[in-house]
Amino acid sequence: MTSCSETLDEPDLKPEDKPEEPATEITVTASGHVSLSRRQSSDITLTFGGSGYDSFQWTCASANPEIARASRKDDSTITITGIAAGETRVTVEATAGDAKASTTINVSVEQGTVRILAIGNSFSQDAVEQYLYDLAKAAGIEVVIGNMYIGGCDLDKHYANLQSDAPAYEYRKVTAGEKKNRTGVHLSEALADEPWDYISLQQASGKSGKYDTYSSLPALIGGIESKAPEASLIWHQTWAYASGSNHESFPAYGKDQMTMYNAIVSSARKAMTDNSSLTLMVPSGTAIQNARTTYVGDVFNRDGYHLEVTYGRYTAACTWFEALFGIDVTTTTYAPSTVSEEMAAIARLAAHRAVAAPDKVTTIDEYATPAVKEGDLTSPVYVDFGPNSFSSSPWNNYTSFEPSSTPVWLKDSNGDFVRASVKILGGFTGSYLGVSGEDKHSAIIAAGTEFPVTAWKDGLTVAGVKGTGNTTAARLAITSLNASGRYDITLMAVRFNGSRDARITSYRVTGATAHEEKQVRTGLKIASSGTGVYPSFDKVPFEEYAVTYRGVTPASDGTITVEVTGIDTGVACEGHLNALVIAPAN
Repeated sequence: MTSCSETLDEPDLKPEDKPEEPATEITVTASGHVSLSRRQSSDITLTFGGSGYDSFQWTCASANPEIARASRKDDSTITITGIAAGETRVTVEATAGDAKASTTINVSVEQGTVRILAIGNSFSQDAVEQYLYDLAKAAGIEVVIGNMYIGGCDLDKHYANLQSDAPAYEYRKVTAGEKKNRTGVHLSEALADEPWDYISLQQASGKSGKYDTYSSLPALIGGIESKAPEASLIWHQTWAYASGSNHESFPAYGKDQMTMYNAIVSSARKAMTDNSSLTLMVPSGTAIQNARTTYVGDVFNRDGYHLEVTYGRYTAACTWFEALFGIDVTTTTYAPSTVSEEMAAIARLAAHRAVAAPDKVTTIDEYATPAVKEGDLTSPVYVDFGPNSFSSSPWNNYTSFEPSSTPVWLKDSNGDFVRASVKILGGFTGSYLGVSGEDKHSAIIAAGTEFPVTAWKDGLTVAGVKGTGNTTAARLAITSLNASGRYDITLMAVRFNGSRDARITSYRVTGATAHEEKQVRTGLKIASSGTGVYPSFDKVPFEEYAVTYRGVTPASDGTITVEVTGIDTGVACEGHLNALVIAPAN
């Protein structure tokens, strides 16, 4: 309880001068209800009455100071300040001798705008910049989200930047759903930009499980508290790398995902224990690890360490949402359109259970396997590769180029999960994000399939060095097929705004037997003159951008392997794969 009190005295009368004392009565009245927002204050005037007293005392107290606080402003006024969303009451009690009176003010505190600032790097970018605003909006909560971004930035560098006030950050700010970026921003500038409710800190991913690298954290906390004393400080627990990650810091954990995860959990908990100013932890790392226990498997990273940009980032955002607002995220109505209903449910459940148990993995048995349509493939399966644009149903989106031990389950054109699945075996060197200008064009129709611009504008690459020979083949596997079935496999590749002959991709498909090599010249450039260009989009021979292997019989284990090789043309050496179609053979 918070309280305030004071005695108002009149000069004492001499005993012989005192008249006969009437019965003492005292009253106190005030407004019966106050509505305000968090951090907003309201002054309430008190009216005292009665008779038979020369002096009186009064106190005020909040029934729940964590919702609203009450304090004395002057002899007849109290100030009520909203602290957190909720309902409480403030009681004013007055006494004069044996007489007592009280009045109650009901207080409603609205959430108001919640302001969240992350001081981090690309891992805070993955977590808060995309879907957290929309999750809050769906719950009726207005938020302002800031991210002070430096790629790979660790605690030591953040502290050095705070001390020197270096203009070293890119300040990404989401207001009313719109994100704006500014470069060359000082930490002091961002800390003063809003009355932040929450400020998060995190260690660089490779050091997150190495507590001996946290030595500057107390000083960093102290510096931030001096500039933003009203903000609650929180710790962002980051995630372990994918099992096949090639990140330079992974060997420090024996290139073992669970070793890294356990080290991160231990370090995050110790950071909370050793620094009492950290009042909340957001367990994104545990949420991702929970999600990896489902049939989705170890495919939550787009490059082995950053999050996959649809369901991966959505999982982290769900974790932040529930940790910050205390609302069960499994009840939310929001999911991005690029995330399937099943994936959204998995992400929400993984986040919910991480907030409930942040220091351990919770196996999500409800999604151990998908509800798979029985029998062989009867309808086509469409796969869009690449992390920069996402194709709507009936397409499946595969965003990572990193090898995975877990296949990605696929849906057919009817929206049913099928036994066919895809996984990257290795050799791809990166993702092709597209250039510019693709979106003003339409779908490409080749090999009897309409490839939307979202499917052909980005993809996977295997790159070499021109003049040194072809690349080593990158490989992916189509798994869980009927070993006695026959399938048509179509591969499509486009590199927009590249001349026709600069880049050539070679494909080879192997099932029960190896099929012949086929090539695609991937450049598609629209220009009025020059070599290897087309005068207009409708003049492009789209059929040449796809190859089909018909009647492919899988190996005895139900697998068909696809090899992608970049041919050294002397101009470039780069192979592409933008999209894949798996269909029952005609």
